[in-house]
Amino acid sequence: MELKTNMKELMERMTSLEQRTGHMEERIEYTEDRATRLERSAAFLLQQTAKLSVKCDDLESRMRRNNIRIHGIPEGAEKNDTIDFITGLIKAKIQIAGDMEIRIERAHRSLVAKPKNSAAPPRAIIVRFLDYKVKEYVIWQAWKQKTTYEGQTIYFNQDYTTEVQKKRKQVRDVIKKLKEKNVKAQSLYPAQLKVFLDSGTKTFATLTEAAPVLKDMGINVDEDRMERLQRTMMQSGWTTATGQRGRRR
Repeated sequence: MELKTNMKELMERMTSLEQRTGHMEERIEYTEDRATRLERSAAFLLQQTAKLSVKCDDLESRMRRNNIRIHGIPEGAEKNDTIDFITGLIKAKIQIAGDMEIRIERAHRSLVAKPKNSAAPPRAIIVRFLDYKVKEYVIWQAWKQKTTYEGQTIYFNQDYTTEVQKKRKQVRDVIKKLKEKNVKAQSLYPAQLKVFLDSGTKTFATLTEAAPVLKDMGINVDEDRMERLQRTMMQSGWTTATGQRGRRR
């Protein structure tokens, strides 16, 4: 009699455990499905964020297409009329066609704090031309020659966005490391890397794309945080809580 009672209690416990296990499996399956949906949503949002970021950067670049930056001119040299100063500087220092009219819409120092230390590099002067073709002509002529002001070399550059400037600096750092290894490389607009290898020439849109090749050459690059996050989220598979490997549905 006692044995039958114990067996009955054991069966009841087993039934209860089976029911609880069934509920747990349902909850795990629901959690896995929900996690998959959240991953899809996160991946979609990352894609949209990346697209919007590219569009915003492109719009800002287009707004700056008539601009140039001039580096190396001492603070205060322009006095109270930056436009007149830059116009005179270009005519005096750059080989300009006689009939070309230098029309500048505005010119000012870059919007950062004025250096307190006189030994610190002066702020760049940003110049916006009314005519894009004139701006391109001026900067190309400046690149062909060495331009000086009061005995100091001054540099003419495109007015890139902050994001493009950051990426171009990273590319320049990589090119410097490649040069140390006797590998020729170039930086293409906006921040592409062109490498001349024995096996042929390769062009990489981003340093993240070039990372595997650079790693084989002993050069490590810092992967862009957004690109790394996108790559992680866009992986083709995911791991379930039970350890099984599956694909996104």
